[in-house]
Amino acid sequence: MELLVPIALVLVGLGLIVAEVYLVPGFNVVGIVGFLLVVFAVGYTFSASGFLGGLAMLIGSGAVGTGVFYWLWQSGAWERFVLSANLKTDDRQVARESEHRRRYLGKTGVAATPLRPTGVAEIDGERIEVVTEGAYIAAGSNVRVVAMDRRRYFVRLADALPEPAAPSRSEA
Repeated sequence: MELLVPIALVLVGLGLIVAEVYLVPGFNVVGIVGFLLVVFAVGYTFSASGFLGGLAMLIGSGAVGTGVFYWLWQSGAWERFVLSANLKTDDRQVARESEHRRRYLGKTGVAATPLRPTGVAEIDGERIEVVTEGAYIAAGSNVRVVAMDRRRYFVRLADALPEPAAPSRSEA
């Protein structure tokens, strides 16, 4: 009769853990309280029934807990705790995006907004976010994309850039 209270506490604790998995999203107080009830029940049994009673409760609650967790595993409830999407970047996709972004290098366009130092420029009919190298560029100014990194395009005034010189021919 004295073991009914700890057995009930173990069952209620495991029930709270199941409720945590199925009903309450996240790692909340419900699951923690359920775990603490199981630990308290085992500790109470050790103090009330002695070593053999406590050991029996520990083994019994461990077996029932293992069964409950196996049932949760088989039901697919644990899949909600594991990220199933692959976060590793695809090298081919990165190469395609980089090639797509690279097409703006050297192109000229018009600053759609004031660039101080960030803003929007229209290049090849597309509006892209650009950054100057620190200088203010007024809206409507001609700009040229001179560099890029993973996130940004860097522009300068197109009028301030020297045009590439034609190869000179030296007569011998």
